[in-house]
This record gives sequence, structure tokens and C-alpha cells, in this order.
Amino acid sequence: MYLTAQSGHSFFRTTGAREASRLPRFPRAGGSFFSGIVLTALSLLVATPGYAVEEPLGDGWTRFALTGRAYAPAEWGASSVLESDEFWEISRYDPGKTLDGDPGTAWVEGAPGPGIGESIVLAFPGYPEALGFINGYAANRNLFLRNHRVREFNVTVYTALNVDGFATEVVTYYDARPVGPARTIRLADRMDPQRVVLPVDPVAARRAMEEFRASPAVSGWDFPQARTMGVDGDAGMPLNFRYILRLEIAQVYRGSTWEDTCVAEIWPDWGEITEVSVSESMRRLVLTTADGEHVPGYADFEFVLTLLDQSTDGEWAIVIKEPAYPGSGRVHSEYAVIHTPTGQDMTAAIFPDSASGSSGVLPFMFEEEAGTTYVVYDDLESGETLRAPCVSPYR
Repeated sequence: MYLTAQSGHSFFRTTGAREASRLPRFPRAGGSFFSGIVLTALSLLVATPGYAVEEPLGDGWTRFALTGRAYAPAEWGASSVLESDEFWEISRYDPGKTLDGDPGTAWVEGAPGPGIGESIVLAFPGYPEALGFINGYAANRNLFLRNHRVREFNVTVYTALNVDGFATEVVTYYDARPVGPARTIRLADRMDPQRVVLPVDPVAARRAMEEFRASPAVSGWDFPQARTMGVDGDAGMPLNFRYILRLEIAQVYRGSTWEDTCVAEIWPDWGEITEVSVSESMRRLVLTTADGEHVPGYADFEFVLTLLDQSTDGEWAIVIKEPAYPGSGRVHSEYAVIHTPTGQDMTAAIFPDSASGSSGVLPFMFEEEAGTTYVVYDDLESGETLRAPCVSPYR
């Protein structure tokens, strides 16, 4: 039995049902299926009860099995999850909780003890300058202190690729090679957002990706997925390239009660942004970084986005959000002020004292003065036009 891939492999793959087939999906080539794939797929996947997030393949290659949901900023996986046998399942503590924009949820590793050596894996279409973190279980101060928090991650950066369709209904497989050894980053022991610069700088990471794409193994289709499929690139199948970050827990701040290490939120921080636009689907902002890369920004699947204004330095954007699936009656639009490098909606932080909440103000433009960016808005209660300073996520 074969399963074929849909055309136009999407980076943001939606997680399928638990009962979905674990046979890889391969595209057709020249009107015929590739021979010999079924036995390989069965031996690799069906005979094993689940997916390992990473598997060494030899010759410097590692295969990562990652999942994702529509409009998340990355694909993800984890070596273990508390109360779940499968990292790709939606559960109370799955690794996707670090990318859901809700600091009240968290990835919680599932190994005995404090989770030293456990890892969360993230894949991005571009290479971020830094990562933003909310450490620990940040739903409230009590839970934060009773659970372990990450003190240090050992970070390994990989360049990776996927042959379009080399996937199941719940995971996509990436063959990857490391960009040097693991390096250590340190997180502060606090609930507030924090920015941590990655140990491989963007220039070096992009150079590594260029070398990876031009390497004989990749350009000559002599990498594990291609060998499994028995293809040489003549079929014209697209390749999907990613930067993969493997974050392994190295040290923890100990909690007072439970032997579980938690991370509430992780997001990419793209650094300097030169241009902001809206995607064709109108559900996502598309960012242009200082080096010309186009990377995914803020997204909300429930709304259609209209870009109203952006700051001169590209760090801030005002978007109008209209329901993507409006019901009957009056359609209510929302306004949001977005910190573009991180994709964080900072509306509530900028307007905390509005008598009507953020819905009581209509932001419509930015002003810069003495190095500070202000958002100009109409206060619906007073009828005045006012301005407020933009507030960084790392305030």
C-alpha cells in the first residue's frame, strides 16, 4: 500500500489523528511509484511503536521526526513528554505548548528525575538571531517555584532537508547535519520574558546552509531520504530546507515539590526587520530581515489581517483583525500592535490603563521621538487622539 503526497508541501503541517497511517507518503515520479519503498517504510516505521524525535543514521546524518500545527512559528519535537507516550499528540504538556502564545501552558519533560539530557527540537525556515523564553511553569508564581526550571541548555544547530512528501500524517522527517558542536546558553530564573542570543550567529548559520545545499551529498542526491526512495533528483521533487535547533537540558533551577522541568514559551526573535507585509492567505505577517530573508511573523488563524501601519525601523506593526469565519450579525474588528521580530501581540501591555481595555482604543499610526517609538491612537471614551510608548516583550 502506498500513500502519495499532496502537491505543495506546507511548512506548517497540521497534526493528524492518532489513528493516521505511519507509512511515509511519497510523490509519484514519471507516472509510476518508486519500487522498493514499502518494505523499507514498514521496517523503519510500522514495526516500531511510535516515533523517536531523533535517530542517528551514520556518516554524520541525524534524522528528526517533527510535527506542527497551522500558523505556529516552528515545527517541533521532544525526547519525552509528561503523561504522554507521543510527542506529536496534543496533550497537557506537549512541546507545542511552548509555541502557543500562552504562558499558562508549558512543555514538561517526562523522564525520571529533573530531565537532564532531555531535549526539545525546533525547526525554522530561517535562522533567528535569538530565542525568546518564558522559563518554567509560568501559569502562576506557585507553580513556577514548585517545578524545575531550565538553567542551561546545550544547543546544537543543524542544517536539514526533507524530500517533499517524506512524511506521515503526523510527522515530517528531516535529514540533518550539525553546524559544529553543542554550545551552552543560560536562562535566568524568572517568569518574565527573556531574550537569549543563539551561540551560532546568523551569518555563520546562513553560510553553513549555503555549504550544505551545495555539498555533494545534497546536490548529488546522496543523502539518506534520497537513497531510501531510490531517486536522484530527476523527478523534480522539491526539497524543503530548515534550520533545526536541538535544546538539551543541561542544568536546572530546582523546584520545591515536583521532579519535572518545564518551559512555558519559546519564540524566534528575528532581530532587525526592514519590511513587513501580509501573506497571500492574509493570516500571517511576512517579515524581511536585515539580510533579505523572508521569514514568518505574527499569525492568527481565526482572523484575516490587514496591515495598517509599521514603524520606520520595522520593529512595530499595527494590524486590523477581522474574523475569518464571521457568523451572523455585526462583524467586530480588533486592532493589535505587534512587535514584529518576535511576533508578540503587545496591545494589552501598551494600553493597560484603558478604561475599556484594548477595545476602547483605535491605534492607527506610529511616531518616533528621541529614540522612542510611540503608537498614536484614538481613545473612544474621551474622544481624544493620544499616544503611548511601545513596550518591548522583554520589558
